[in-house]
Amino acid sequence: MKDKLLITFSGGRTSAYMTWWLFNEWEDRQNWDKLVVFANTGKESEGTLFFVDECANEWNIDIKWIEGYPSEIGKGWSVNHKLVTYETASRNGEPFEAMIKKLGIPFQSAPFCSPQLKTAPIKKYLKSIGWTKYYTAIGIRYDEQKRINKNYKKQRIIYPLVEFNPVTKNQIKQWWDLQSFDLDIHPDDGNCVCCWKKSFNVLARIMERSPKSFDWWQQMIDEYGTSKHKSYEGDIQSFYRGNKSINDIREMAKLSQAELKQINLFEPLDGCSESCEAF
Repeated sequence: MKDKLLITFSGGRTSAYMTWWLFNEWEDRQNWDKLVVFANTGKESEGTLFFVDECANEWNIDIKWIEGYPSEIGKGWSVNHKLVTYETASRNGEPFEAMIKKLGIPFQSAPFCSPQLKTAPIKKYLKSIGWTKYYTAIGIRYDEQKRINKNYKKQRIIYPLVEFNPVTKNQIKQWWDLQSFDLDIHPDDGNCVCCWKKSFNVLARIMERSPKSFDWWQQMIDEYGTSKHKSYEGDIQSFYRGNKSINDIREMAKLSQAELKQINLFEPLDGCSESCEAF
């Protein structure tokens, strides 16, 4: 009987390469039932969505698109999964807003967006198809081992690009340079475009280049910014570290790179500046 392997596709080049390698080059690939899942929050760039669909079509790989929405029963957050496609996927933050409406704004001390918009709906979907015992493949590279989950063995997580096929960011870039297609987005726009886990350097660059990208995030703060988190109940909560407002980021966009670098020295990242893993 084959073991089951969940392949988490974040929508970036690394997880895409990992998916291709597991299906085409992995010596043990025939011994696994493989399932590829992409969890859509509704705030990924259009280029990311197109890339996920293009990978599926070019490589003839079935990628399941999942969105998470709250159950209508009860006051708490109970996730229902929804299967969508490239054509029907949310593009205006609908899953994200549904979560915020129930739980409030996610931020550094309450980073629940990935667990609730990715992990929980994926697990709900797997349960619906009878997958209760499986391994999970995550696209972390050899040059980012600091991001490896310390409990990965207990949680049945594997890191193919560390354990079986060690590669670095530069090696993956070289591989993609040889392919017939690639991820066509600005380097700063990976994951949710204005993700609060990105550095202020990145956010300031996005603000300078595409200020309207922040409109939805400001709308969420305006409508749901009164914190529901028990430690901050009643406060106006922003997404960004230090409770910086979007107007603060707008002011940062006017600063020099040297000045921004000083700000970032005092605002350490959460380890998810390049990708936001579901597990």
